[in-house]
Amino acid sequence: MPLIKRITDFFASPKGRISGLWLSYFLYWGSIAPFIPYVGIYYDSIGLTGSQIGTLNSVRAIVSFISAIAIAFVTDVLRRRKLVFVLCIVGMIVALVIFPFATSFITLLPVIALYSAFQAPAIAILDQDTLSTLENPRNFSKVRVGGSYGWGSIIFFAGLILDRPGTPLQIIFMLHIGLLVVLLGLVAFLPKSSPHANAKKASIKDVAALFRHPGFALWMGIIFLFGMAEASLINFLFLHIRDIGGSASLMGLAMTFAILGEIIGFNLAKRVQGRIGSRRMIVLAFAFRTLWYLLIAANPVPLLVLPIQILGGGSFSLIEAGSVAYVNERAPGRIGTTAQGVRSSILLRLSAAVGSLFSGAIYQRSGSARMYLIMAGVSTVSFILAALLRRAERQREAAANPSPQ
Repeated sequence: MPLIKRITDFFASPKGRISGLWLSYFLYWGSIAPFIPYVGIYYDSIGLTGSQIGTLNSVRAIVSFISAIAIAFVTDVLRRRKLVFVLCIVGMIVALVIFPFATSFITLLPVIALYSAFQAPAIAILDQDTLSTLENPRNFSKVRVGGSYGWGSIIFFAGLILDRPGTPLQIIFMLHIGLLVVLLGLVAFLPKSSPHANAKKASIKDVAALFRHPGFALWMGIIFLFGMAEASLINFLFLHIRDIGGSASLMGLAMTFAILGEIIGFNLAKRVQGRIGSRRMIVLAFAFRTLWYLLIAANPVPLLVLPIQILGGGSFSLIEAGSVAYVNERAPGRIGTTAQGVRSSILLRLSAAVGSLFSGAIYQRSGSARMYLIMAGVSTVSFILAALLRRAERQREAAANPSPQ
């Protein structure tokens, strides 16, 4: 059909390829937006305790951590990013269809594990596909910002729906599935990745060598600390807003303001990276996030959450763009997907497994305000460690490459 060929030809062009990736980020993160932030409230509505909610989120994080790295490595070996991405989308849809029928802690465990196994690798695949397509990797944030627009617009829309009397919380599953189906249709028109024919195949030795790169493992530890504290935001912010008297609409609007901060941060990321480098971007992210925790813990007024959220979104865009750039600068292209899988798994998965248990226990015992004060302390220590690590690396690099006098 002429229309289908015209659409396919457009997405095969350089401009269309970038547009397709931008839309993929929009739909992927937009589909998650009604689910991840609201699933804690769904768990609460079916009678789960704070510790059980934390445990389910930890299971999701642990399974995601393993699957993101394993499937990303398989993707690099097979060099079939599009095929694996499609399988991930289909797997998520299957898990989400089953999800509402699991109404107890025990029955939810295998369902959330199935969902997480397919959901996690998609991020690394999209990130590496984008980096491989762009002529200048510093333009990554201009494409990645599509996910921020998707998250912000859809989560606000979901909040309006959930605020209507009589709307069942199960609507979050329907919204997630619907947008994934649209994403599946979009991916059908996108061209396959085309690795160089003479490129060396990925191997376990390449991954091991990456971790032996000076400072790499330490920086992964630093972003682990960011993600550990981030788990308290993802899993309990909406409960915190509810605890201080906020509505479901305000919850959605709060995330929209956070996305506004992300959009600002991503749009500035290329310029910031050019001036201060990827490592200092990570340090700066901790400074902003520490301030966010302090402000959110001290604030008793629901509406004041909105401007505070801009700061939180900005800090996430800095850690996301900075860590993607740092890994891309150090990882060979043949294991690019695996390297980004390691990065995203540590930032969003492994750290979340620990952080969910930690923050869940604090929330149940002391409430959300005390929990965020403790996270401010974690973030402060992380900021100091990141700054010291960057300084030590700069000194080592200066000693290894002295400037001519």
